[in-house]
Amino acid sequence: MKVVAFSINPVFPDLITGGASKHLYHITRALGKAGHQVQLLCAQGGQDSAGFEWAENVHVSPTLPFHLPFPQPYAISGADLGLIVERVSAALDGADRFYIHDGEFLVPDVYKEIPTVTSFRDNIYPESVLGTFVGKPDEVICVSKYSTDVVKYSAGRYFPGLLDRLHHVNNGIDFEMFKPVETARLAKALGVDPQRDTILLHPHRPEPGKGLPETIQVVDQLVNRHGLRNVKVLIPEWIDSMVSSGESAFYQEMTQLMKDLGVSDRFVFTPWMPQSQMPALYSLGYATLSLGNFVEAFGNVAYESLACGTHSIVAKVGVHRTNMPDDLIGKVNYGDIDAAVEQLLAYLTGEGPNPADVLEYIKTQMDFQHQVTSYREIIINCKKREPLQFIPPQLSEHQPFALAPWCDIDGKRIFHDFRGTYEEDRVLTDMLRKSALVSQAEAAALGIPDQQWQQWLDKTWLVPVELA
Repeated sequence: MKVVAFSINPVFPDLITGGASKHLYHITRALGKAGHQVQLLCAQGGQDSAGFEWAENVHVSPTLPFHLPFPQPYAISGADLGLIVERVSAALDGADRFYIHDGEFLVPDVYKEIPTVTSFRDNIYPESVLGTFVGKPDEVICVSKYSTDVVKYSAGRYFPGLLDRLHHVNNGIDFEMFKPVETARLAKALGVDPQRDTILLHPHRPEPGKGLPETIQVVDQLVNRHGLRNVKVLIPEWIDSMVSSGESAFYQEMTQLMKDLGVSDRFVFTPWMPQSQMPALYSLGYATLSLGNFVEAFGNVAYESLACGTHSIVAKVGVHRTNMPDDLIGKVNYGDIDAAVEQLLAYLTGEGPNPADVLEYIKTQMDFQHQVTSYREIIINCKKREPLQFIPPQLSEHQPFALAPWCDIDGKRIFHDFRGTYEEDRVLTDMLRKSALVSQAEAAALGIPDQQWQQWLDKTWLVPVELA
């Protein structure tokens, strides 16, 4: 079978640029290993657009002139978009299946005759969000329960046929790779000493939302309030061809914040590491910090770290609220630096979950083989369906609503993942504590004006639900 795959991001022979490209490699490799011929179309990563073999039966064609660096890949001319459509259309001629990685190919007429599978791998970038509304896939894969619910309660409200096509397949972790390993060579290369230094990890892309300012503030407290002078934080430098002006400015802001707080010497900038070195990096750290408000669809870093025996502390944003039980991973409210420091100090004194329990859970819930097998079967067994139809919902005053999956209640406050902020609302939080479902009629019976109800809907705190 001939399978054409699409990635809006560039793909490199020897570098993994994030969770999406990592899983794309394993998915296409599994298809190729099963004997299918895979052509991967992706963005040009530079002037050289020469193709290469990524795995057995997997050929990469980096010929699509999307705008780089990310974001705004569609910030291109009509001429270049026409060239992209031409090249994708030509590749699909004679193809048996089309696989869109991250839902970001936004010209659905090009694949209207080909059985098509889309995997939505984030819930924040405009191209992915728009793709959930304008795409016409035959099957849809989401990488976490959280991500599935986001799609269900956003695009799914207007395209009810989408719900029958949704598959929840957790991202998997390759436990043959991600496990505790020897770190002496990497420690020497990076100039750190695990016997002397308390090594913390911030292995994220250098962009706002990934938690770097929060990590800097944590280090400020550890060093200047708690006297931990041996703290070292490892931060990767981004790939040159993918550094945007915004990311460059963000880097400058962060280095200035380090200077202002007097902790610059606590941070070690490292090269962007190939996938083969990541287990050693995780094993080298004492804890991995993921404290930003970026709405991850899965958040690989936190769980790969746990697989390597290193603690993780995450902000309760998006998927991190529900990916693991609270007693197996450190969770703090977004922006609560004191709580993050307290959690880290507890780990440093030997408190924390049983490592065997942590490993058992992630091996059960984040099984790598289950992921690649599920993707392969969904792609190969995909059949052409009728295009999704837009059907606006008809809601009455008795329609039950629930707290949106992108919201969380903390006391009297509601946190909205996509706004990245807390807002106090005592009335609604009290209502939702008494009942998980509320309606406009019930609110009116409690004396809540229609205007206030509409404000809750306008803030997208509530979503309509179907009763079983």
